[in-house]
Amino acid sequence: MIGAYLIDEIVLKTGTFDKWNKATYKSSTIKSRIEYKTKMVVDLSGKQVVSSARIYLRNITIDYNDIIVFDDIDHSIIAKGKAKDFGVGYIFVDVA
Repeated sequence: MIGAYLIDEIVLKTGTFDKWNKATYKSSTIKSRIEYKTKMVVDLSGKQVVSSARIYLRNITIDYNDIIVFDDIDHSIIAKGKAKDFGVGYIFVDVA
């Protein structure tokens, strides 16, 4: 059901680190659903931070070090989880 609403495109930059600890990113364009909503979420360290949007994606592997680009702005991932759907698996990420 969520798949019908994946109308927004984002750029997912997945990062890897070389032996000198320098980040290099590989970009890919993904269909998603962006919900602009400011709310408080708990980040990976347990602190409450403000999220500016929630993004719904198909079930892909995503890491907290990855960067999501939409509206020509780089957004870091604050929290992630599984979206409830009875069909194909979907995930959501909250971004700063």
